[in-house]
Amino acid sequence: MPTPEQEQLDANIDLLLAIQFDGMDPVARQNLTESMEDIREEYRQAAEKGKTSKYYKDLGESIAKSLPNIVKGAMAASEAFKKGDYISGSAAIMDVCASIIPVFASLLSATGPEGALVGALFSVIGQILSFFAPKQPSLEEKIQKMLDHLQSEQQIINITAVGHGINAYTSSLRTKCMGIHKMENAVVLAGTVSLTPESKTVTGTGTSFTQSAELEQWLVFDSDTSRKPYKIAAIANDTSLTLATPYSGAPSPSTTVKLFCRKTIRRGIAEILAMPLETETQADSFIEEMKELKWGLVQDQAKLLAPEFANWEVAGYLERPENQKKEGWPEVLGIWCRTYTDLLTANMMLNCLADPKTLDSLIHDTQESNDKNPLPANAKKDCHTVLRNLKALAGMLRHSWESDKKEMLKIVQAVRPTARERGLYVSTGHWSGGRVLYVAAGRKGPLDWQYKKNTGWMQTFSINVPKDQVGSDTPKYELLTCQENPNAIERFTLDSVTANLYDRSLLLTRMEKYPNQDGSVTQTFNGCVDVSSLPDANDQRATRIYTAHASGYWYVNIHVADAHNKVTRSNWEPHTSSGLAHIRAVDRPSATLADDPDGAAIPQGQYEIIYGGYSGNGRIWVELQNSWAEVPSPWEEGYNGIEVDPYYLWVFGSKGFACATHTSVVQCKNGKLPSPRWITYKFKWADFPQSSNPPNLTQPADQENWVNSLNILSLCPCADGTLSVSLQNNSFWTANYEIRLKDKRIDTNAWVLRGGEGDQIQKMPIPCWSLLESLKANLLSD
Repeated sequence: MPTPEQEQLDANIDLLLAIQFDGMDPVARQNLTESMEDIREEYRQAAEKGKTSKYYKDLGESIAKSLPNIVKGAMAASEAFKKGDYISGSAAIMDVCASIIPVFASLLSATGPEGALVGALFSVIGQILSFFAPKQPSLEEKIQKMLDHLQSEQQIINITAVGHGINAYTSSLRTKCMGIHKMENAVVLAGTVSLTPESKTVTGTGTSFTQSAELEQWLVFDSDTSRKPYKIAAIANDTSLTLATPYSGAPSPSTTVKLFCRKTIRRGIAEILAMPLETETQADSFIEEMKELKWGLVQDQAKLLAPEFANWEVAGYLERPENQKKEGWPEVLGIWCRTYTDLLTANMMLNCLADPKTLDSLIHDTQESNDKNPLPANAKKDCHTVLRNLKALAGMLRHSWESDKKEMLKIVQAVRPTARERGLYVSTGHWSGGRVLYVAAGRKGPLDWQYKKNTGWMQTFSINVPKDQVGSDTPKYELLTCQENPNAIERFTLDSVTANLYDRSLLLTRMEKYPNQDGSVTQTFNGCVDVSSLPDANDQRATRIYTAHASGYWYVNIHVADAHNKVTRSNWEPHTSSGLAHIRAVDRPSATLADDPDGAAIPQGQYEIIYGGYSGNGRIWVELQNSWAEVPSPWEEGYNGIEVDPYYLWVFGSKGFACATHTSVVQCKNGKLPSPRWITYKFKWADFPQSSNPPNLTQPADQENWVNSLNILSLCPCADGTLSVSLQNNSFWTANYEIRLKDKRIDTNAWVLRGGEGDQIQKMPIPCWSLLESLKANLLSD
């Protein structure tokens, strides 16, 4: 009977196996799958040995603890890179690197071949890193786009040198780790074969396996729609051969088969370490490969010195306060984060693929005292030497980064507050009796709000990041406005760097009819009171528009606007209770939070969750997968509005604000909870600095009355940990916040008065924020 820990580990491995790794070489994919399966056996061995050994007990626990974060990082990287989100993808890769560090620490606490049981885990990490690393745009391309924003000739030279040097180093290291291979054109074998699921035996009819196939070549069976390759392990005769792994497809009594020869142009580290060592000739070939590998690694390190120095110069540029005010500073920070991420990823890949288990085993086999090794004494000694050299070099590379990591952490922590202050603020303010749009670039202190004259009289707005802008260091956001008079939806482009608003286009207007996507009758657009938007899942240049309507009755609509402003309507119109005033939509979370007790409530698949907020009603409308219901807010008497982030639904009003995970809201919608698990927050007098408080309020009762009078009109949780609120007393405040899900509380620092006012506020973070946070977490890991 498996233990709960083994069941959890098996579940995580199954999740790893489910990742598609689209575009991976089929043979590499098969090798990765086999290594994933081997992790189960390595953990079983560590758990068994752990019954009598503290070392193995700690090692087994480190494997079990690291695997969930590795899975989470790999899944996040896969999803991000599919969307073209290179910043989030790089951040996820950093998370994978950070997850394996504790295993290294456990492993290195003992020496010898008996002290390494994690070869498959290291192999999986190395292969995952090598697969994802090339998916990012080259640093040279990124750098070329940012040169216009740098204001120092020397900085242009420095950052360009860094980019070229890092690209050359990481590319060379990937080649040494993975090798270079080429799959030759397929050859159709004569005859047919029969296949049985879970069997390694292939039985042929009219075949000539001994003449047409060889060991180590690969077969693909035409009846198998997965196109999975299988390695030939043994050939018995012309009509019978054995596969290295069991056939996993559907049964086939008769199918044709193609043979592939995978040509090795240059061996990778794992292939070099797998070379046979039984004869002196084999030893000579092995020693040549190992020496070439060592010299290449040493030369790569030497070439890295110049760009590494330039990297520190760029860090100095980022730390200087006068540079932090420049328009191009966020872009320089994003490039700088990614250069160091690439360095850490490449070096971690090397340490994983030159894994201690294999190295220690080979070092033990080639020791002078090992009489079982058939090699001549001199050949055995030479092999032993080159193996120890590689282990020492891999360890040197790993340890050489420790001092760099400490200095890099200081820099990250120094620039992080400025990075959090940056970003872009958007609000609706009042002018001449109506609402208009204001935009401000994030800076410390009062914000410099700029009135945008190219919009109409507004009710609300929505901002999204188009798919073709995801991962950019200088994204162009899409802003949709819900116009009041005439009632309409308009589309704009909002520059994240300059805060310019342009490309105004009319999408939907009152009393106009728009065709349904299924070709049925057209429907009239009317009575829109709020708008929300998301990039379309099927067309990267299209937008899904969610609207709330009050036109004799209350309902929700969805339209899709393509890149040319052509709009079609979903033939779907759920009705709600009276008073619908707000609408928000969010994509299904790609992963649930670690401490979320309702994580299993979110169904798998690609869909959005839609929320509707009411005026004068304490309920909230919730829809997902064409099913909807209402759930209670924290306050029966009502609230002012709702907001969403990737993990939480927020609600706010005169009682303060509260949040609940999407998962707990779904549980409540499905009748599994009486209410979402709301975490509430109420302002306190101590949260406001003395300079911002009414100076004449010295009595506790007066102070409490003032705090209780604060009515939140709008709230925005930002990914950079900034919470922005607009109050009814015409003031706008921000604070840094943290949600402690397990403790059911929201912590903030002091609220800061930022200038301006408005009925709606939204902040977009600095584009590289997720990468900066993952880099910090990696540098903090032991």
